[in-house]
Amino acid sequence: MPTFQPKITARILLAAAVLICAVGMLGPFGGVEKDLVPEDKAAHFIAFYGLTLLMFSAFPNRRRLDLVMLAVFAGLALEIGQRLSGRDAEVGDLLADALGALAVLAPVWLEHLRFPRRERRALPLRKIESPEPLGEAA
Repeated sequence: MPTFQPKITARILLAAAVLICAVGMLGPFGGVEKDLVPEDKAAHFIAFYGLTLLMFSAFPNRRRLDLVMLAVFAGLALEIGQRLSGRDAEVGDLLADALGALAVLAPVWLEHLRFPRRERRALPLRKIESPEPLGEAA
């Protein structure tokens, strides 16, 4: 019997969400998000918050800040794609995308403030041998 693999499930959901967002933002369906969320910037914020959360689940061994930056660059690419497809590309949409991606880090940072790591990974100290004094050479 196959076992449940959360990373694979998260990656499938992430791919579906990226496809839905890309079609919604680049396709001829301009304004369809207003049926769900009345404000365009809020829709961008929610979409990129969700995409970034899915990225955290799909790639748990990656640095979180790298995943956030990847989401921000994806938002930039989508805005450029909107501009090239004849739709309006707005800096406000890009800011909403970036804020949505960065907002995912807020609970992570709060968790680190509440529960700091007890064991910090530190490099072992090297033992440095001091040279022998000049007059005592054997």
